[in-house]
Amino acid sequence: MHYMESESSLDQTVSRFLDAWLGVRQLIQAANFNRFQKAGLSATQFMILNTLPTDDVGMPLSQLARRLNLGSATVTKTVDSLEARALVIRTQGASDRRQVLLSLTMEGRTFQNAASTEFHTHMARLFEQIPTDRREGLVLGLEALLTAGGADTDARGEAQERRNSQQSRRQ
Repeated sequence: MHYMESESSLDQTVSRFLDAWLGVRQLIQAANFNRFQKAGLSATQFMILNTLPTDDVGMPLSQLARRLNLGSATVTKTVDSLEARALVIRTQGASDRRQVLLSLTMEGRTFQNAASTEFHTHMARLFEQIPTDRREGLVLGLEALLTAGGADTDARGEAQERRNSQQSRRQ
């Protein structure tokens, strides 16, 4: 009987989490929608600009497609439009000339930094409304979920480095 209660409790927790997650996702999408619409970008263009690293090394197109869970054809077509707007550039890999590396132009970096700053400010306003101990619990819980799901720790590390770099530019 105790097992059934635990399973029922777990099911309820999972349902509450999924409801909350969908709500948070909609909240984030709405905030981002305003930003990319204002800039005249599609959602995919916006995601690509905010995923590319700010360094000059670039990111392989195939890695970007995997990171965004998009097909290479979709990413290629979207990059074509970003390249036409002078927001990204393509270069060949130094060691493997078949490899296509994507980098932000100066204008792309400026856009990425502005979008990141706006989004960070928006999220900070939301987080200010949550008690400190609950904020920490939220972050710890999400980090635990990422770990349990086998999230790519390299990608998480790169995202942290990107946030640190953007934060230092804001200061």
